Amino acid sequence: MKGLLIKDFYCLKKQLINYGFIIVGVIVISIMFVLSYNFGNIHAGFTQIIESGRYPETVVVQIASGAMLLFMLIPIACTADLSNLFTDDEGASFYKVAAAFPVSISKRVACRFIAGYLFIAIGVAVDLIMTVILSSLTNIISFGKFCGAIVTFASLMLIYISMFILLAYFLGNGKITYANVIPLLIGAAIYVSANFDNLKDFITGVNDRALSELYDQATEFIFHRSYILLIAAILVSGGTYFAAVHIAARKRGVA
Repeated sequence: MKGLLIKDFYCLKKQLINYGFIIVGVIVISIMFVLSYNFGNIHAGFTQIIESGRYPETVVVQIASGAMLLFMLIPIACTADLSNLFTDDEGASFYKVAAAFPVSISKRVACRFIAGYLFIAIGVAVDLIMTVILSSLTNIISFGKFCGAIVTFASLMLIYISMFILLAYFLGNGKITYANVIPLLIGAAIYVSANFDNLKDFITGVNDRALSELYDQATEFIFHRSYILLIAAILVSGGTYFAAVHIAARKRGVA
């Protein structure tokens, strides 16, 4: 299994290099944003908006905290693309020799999941470093809320990657794009179903506070109910693993 994991990370080598540059950029930009929010042009602009009466201070804080959440999401979101694990193996016809290895199908599938988990763990580690730095520079979001956001985003990526791997085995070679898109469509459908009334009010203009209510509900869930998503992610991950093993055992020509 160790050799397969090393092989998988070689497949992700280019992504890891690009990921490194992205992370450095995100950390620098987020620190600059916080410093500007506290002392610079962003602080002056927000102060002018509040004093002019265009928006209350609560809205300005929401905008700033939304930007902070975006910074926290990027390091973990960038770990979601594991398509190279399958496309590189397909290009090299790795499946022709995989069956000859003294490694069971369940362990070969487990390597895919473990590679995804390790990739997510890298994103979590980066976010924790950002949390320590940013929480010491601003009171927009507390350290506890930062940690809640990390758990939420990591759980979302865990669900996405687990579903992607399952679909990659189910759909087979040459259909990795569909495996990438389908989990996003499922997630969007679930979100729309759960917030249909508020979304309808926002689109039709019936409720002027519909967008604010959507934001409040989302941040409440992200900061304080991340454990629900974590439990769901663990269940989905376990279920998709066993389903992927079953599919791989029934199919020929899988890595």
